[in-house]
Amino acid sequence: MEQTGSALCTLGFLVPHTSAGAALDPLAALAGLGTVALQIGYLPTLYGAFNRRESLVTMLDSRAGVPSWGPELLARTHYGLGSGVSAVAQLPELFEAWEHWSADVSESHTTYVPLIWFRSPRPLSSWVTAQLAILDAAALYLALLPDESDLIQARLCLRGGFTCLGNVARAIGIPIPLDADPSIGISLSYNDFVEAIDRLRRVDYPIERPLEDAWADFLGWRVNYEAAAYALALTIDAPPALWSGPRRHEVEQIAPLRPRTARTGKPTTGPMPQGSP
Repeated sequence: MEQTGSALCTLGFLVPHTSAGAALDPLAALAGLGTVALQIGYLPTLYGAFNRRESLVTMLDSRAGVPSWGPELLARTHYGLGSGVSAVAQLPELFEAWEHWSADVSESHTTYVPLIWFRSPRPLSSWVTAQLAILDAAALYLALLPDESDLIQARLCLRGGFTCLGNVARAIGIPIPLDADPSIGISLSYNDFVEAIDRLRRVDYPIERPLEDAWADFLGWRVNYEAAAYALALTIDAPPALWSGPRRHEVEQIAPLRPRTARTGKPTTGPMPQGSP
């Protein structure tokens, strides 16, 4: 043991007295240098994958609140982030960006598994809850606006997203089936869904279907990714965002923080409005 440690760390404080020890020294020294070289070589790769992952997560904070929540993303997008101009038409472009993000994360986090536990530098942000918010937003977008002409990108985003979450979950041994069983249903309740729709109605988000029909479609999409998202959020102890499942310790889910807005040069005489995104 001492001989191996001396050679592995290239300290050379022991001199081999046998031919076997002399043969072991260069092998152990090469193994030590190789380990250090591999660590140095992989660090930029790991940081590059982490940086790509966190860039879109950071951008989502202003779109979907902190912690991120799917209905909040739709509400703020329709409200135009306070400008009064709806930006719902830009959602397909956002869904496309997250489709590419899902492919990147699926490849990098199954190859370099420790990345799964790399936390966001912002305490209430997480790649899992961000992905979940995007998928919920895409599922709601499809369920509430079935007559929109550009729905294919939302579907692609959903398929890429639940494939990503399933692959990452299976990479760490979580038994997520390749094909979800619709008969199992989801943990999210219909009342939670109705409360989210009320949030959308407060900003006049276009809702073109009866809630019962929209709920059936939303359930059909969410069953594909809820189990994997909840399991990953539990495993990495992600911030307790709305609609993100249980945690190891009993904690209350945190609604997205909505900063108060004020116009410069105009004094306020009463409380700031709470309805703004």
